Amino acid sequence: MPSRSRLLVLVLAIVLSLGVAACGSSGGGGGSSKDATQIVNTAFQHPIKAATIAFNLNAQLNGISQLNGPISVQLTGPYETVGGGKLPKFDLKASISAGGQNVPLAIRSTSDDIFIQIQGNWYELGKDTVAKLNDQIAQQRSNNPSKGFSAFGVNPLTWLKDAKTADDTTVAGEPVNHATATLDVGKLLDDLDQIVSKANVSGATKPPQLTAQQKEQIQKIVKDPRIDVYVSKNDQTLRRLAADVNLTIPKDQQSKLQGLQGGDVKFSVEFSNVGQSVNVTAPPNAQPLSSLSGLLGGASALGGGSSGSGSSSSGSGSSAAPSTKQVQEYAKCLQNAGSDANAIQKCASILSK
Repeated sequence: MPSRSRLLVLVLAIVLSLGVAACGSSGGGGGSSKDATQIVNTAFQHPIKAATIAFNLNAQLNGISQLNGPISVQLTGPYETVGGGKLPKFDLKASISAGGQNVPLAIRSTSDDIFIQIQGNWYELGKDTVAKLNDQIAQQRSNNPSKGFSAFGVNPLTWLKDAKTADDTTVAGEPVNHATATLDVGKLLDDLDQIVSKANVSGATKPPQLTAQQKEQIQKIVKDPRIDVYVSKNDQTLRRLAADVNLTIPKDQQSKLQGLQGGDVKFSVEFSNVGQSVNVTAPPNAQPLSSLSGLLGGASALGGGSSGSGSSSSGSGSSAAPSTKQVQEYAKCLQNAGSDANAIQKCASILSK
């Protein structure tokens, strides 16, 4: 993987790992680290099998002119685990905003099939494909009956430092205990290496472990991520996680990240209606996912032209990657096309002008 892409992936891994740490982080009601750690353990032992989830992410990244403002991702809807090594049921709606454009999406799972809504139309992944996914999940669980990070000899609680309790409050009307902590980035990176070394990856090349230099780079970029955790006083389940990650990119690394100078990433995950069962049905008139040829053709064009014999970026060849203006026009075209399949198909031609 090129150094630019690898470094960006590593930074994003730190951000996403905060969500993983949420599975084992919480607060108490007295102000001490000991109290906070005790409630962390309690929350970790109470998984949420059914709930309505609300995920929000806002990122303000400085130095990348193409973004034209902050990035926002919202995801809401109910879910329920079904057990037996199968995908959970869920009915989620999403909204992605960036560069002045807003893209609404929806994804629905009946556990034996998955549906995606784009531009008002539903598309079906297919029961055969989902059955294979479920078989893989069941096989992985049978091969590795140990659950969670303990299977790799990792305890997420050790990723947290300076844990302390804060004022109690409510989340979606639920009385909760509240704690704060910071993420020990160095310890997290060491444990990620351990997970990679012990992971059983079938049919794929195991990703390389982080070098000492890469760990040092990440610790310079990610500055003491702050975590706030809220745990129900009634059933000890996690009800809200909020995190704030500040990024500061050293000048000698900015060119590897498309000019990114730094920024702030905030996200939260909130659970309500915990324990309530979910009834998810297949949407009517769903089309095969393969019918998304117009959108997929446009996505292929976004990748530029590294294939074929004419990869020159000059001249009139079609191998050059589309300009920022073309991408913006393409996004606007899709928005105006609505659910008109013919109009969506025509949008792809904008990227090949």
